[in-house]
Amino acid sequence: MKRSHKDLKIALLCGGVGTRLWPASRKDKPKQFQPLIDNLSTFEMMINRLRSEFSLTNVFPVTTRDNVAWIVKLVPEIPLENIIIEPQVRDTAAAVGLAAAVLDKKFNNPNVLALWSDHTVRNEQEFINAIKLADQTVSELGKLVEIGVRPTFPSVALGYLKVGKMIKNVDGLAIFEFVNQVEKPNFKDAKKFSESWEYLWHIGYAVWSAKKMLDQYKKHFIKGWRKLMIIQQSWGTNKQEIILQKEYPNIPKTSVDFAINSKLTSEDQVVISADLGWRDVGTWDELKDEMAQIPSANVFQGEVIDIDLKDCFIYSTKSKKLVAAIGLEGIIAIDTDDALLICSKNRTQDVKKIIEMIKNRDMEDYL
Repeated sequence: MKRSHKDLKIALLCGGVGTRLWPASRKDKPKQFQPLIDNLSTFEMMINRLRSEFSLTNVFPVTTRDNVAWIVKLVPEIPLENIIIEPQVRDTAAAVGLAAAVLDKKFNNPNVLALWSDHTVRNEQEFINAIKLADQTVSELGKLVEIGVRPTFPSVALGYLKVGKMIKNVDGLAIFEFVNQVEKPNFKDAKKFSESWEYLWHIGYAVWSAKKMLDQYKKHFIKGWRKLMIIQQSWGTNKQEIILQKEYPNIPKTSVDFAINSKLTSEDQVVISADLGWRDVGTWDELKDEMAQIPSANVFQGEVIDIDLKDCFIYSTKSKKLVAAIGLEGIIAIDTDDALLICSKNRTQDVKKIIEMIKNRDMEDYL
């Protein structure tokens, strides 16, 4: 019998700062809430995908207090009490664990869909179908279900899911045995993985029962699990905030990919392969490629006059400033009120080095 999806809880992770999209993304206006694509933020785009099938009363954003105002402003239909507030950023292992602990306490072991708010998904119906199938599969098999996508290039910034034989095919979506996960391989391995049918990109979309995920924390991330259990016990009581402020900063700072996902086995998880038209728009070149009609096309936002430009991205937030460019190829130019970034399209990963230099020079106002 098919499971009803109306009870699925959605943990929408949106606490990151997005430093690689500096200078548009800042501490007080992180990338996931900025109208970067068609005047919509990736947070709003993800909400719009979800609302076609799921009630927004079942969406639980996980974020820091600074971002609560953004969520309320952009999607006021999400109940304020649904927002799970991190006292500070402790990386994704802490954030996912907090979501699992809180939702388990509130709903007694619900199935939870974990998603990230800074991705784009073009194939929205496949996205919804994959979520439904994952939810059903969790209930049938009692395992975690990861949703992976076929690699389109040899990324060294993503993890890879190695899959085994196909368990079954449901309406064009294949469910595979999970073999293992390789986090952020070198280029040689990434190239081998991207050319093999055995590997999918690990994009962090998964459905799991809350207690099953917490069991994985107990097994693989015991220091974090102990703190989460103290927080869970106090949740909903008059000691909730005091305990959260005290215990959460002591959860080891690491990613859920390294703390949990890379340690799972075939006994713990299966994988659904889905064609989502997915992209992580974490850097300016990725955002440019997402917005371009064809790979070498230019993308302009703001008042731009160009002569003989190719494969360039010019982004300006100033309404009364003209940007003129001549004879450039593969250049990113981002112009904001107080900062200007100019870099080669193939060097956008180095924006994080700029952030470190700003910190080292005590120029915090630019962050």
